[in-house]
Amino acid sequence: MAKVTEQDVIAFLKDKIESLNSELKKTQAALDAFSGKAASAPREKAADPEAVTAPKRRGRKPAVKKDVVKALDVPQEFDPSGKLDGKVAFVLSTSGPLFNTEIIEKLKELEPEKDPVKLEKAVMVKLSALHKAGRIQGQKEGRKFKYQL
Repeated sequence: MAKVTEQDVIAFLKDKIESLNSELKKTQAALDAFSGKAASAPREKAADPEAVTAPKRRGRKPAVKKDVVKALDVPQEFDPSGKLDGKVAFVLSTSGPLFNTEIIEKLKELEPEKDPVKLEKAVMVKLSALHKAGRIQGQKEGRKFKYQL
């Protein structure tokens, strides 16, 4: 196995920087040609090879944490055509702290025409999302959460 010296690594990295800069110029020229812009002025080379920044990562951007939590609007009366957030808020405001199964049962009483399986799944997901966002409080009791406004 050949020994690689520090000088070899430095020389390799400098060559890599030059080839990447060359590729960047070609890409910029192609972009300018397609967008109809005149050839852009040549960019200054970085005097320090360490000044070249690494390319940005592809994929999803990290989620930005919001410090401000939007308050959950509690309707004065039950609205069957309203959003699920409002329905859950109405049940919690009228009944106090409840487990998710109790919230689902109250909503089934208020909306008997709804598909119970779909309603159950939707409420479970919504409760989890509201709790995670800090819009409702959840107190763990055993293996379940008791939710409240």
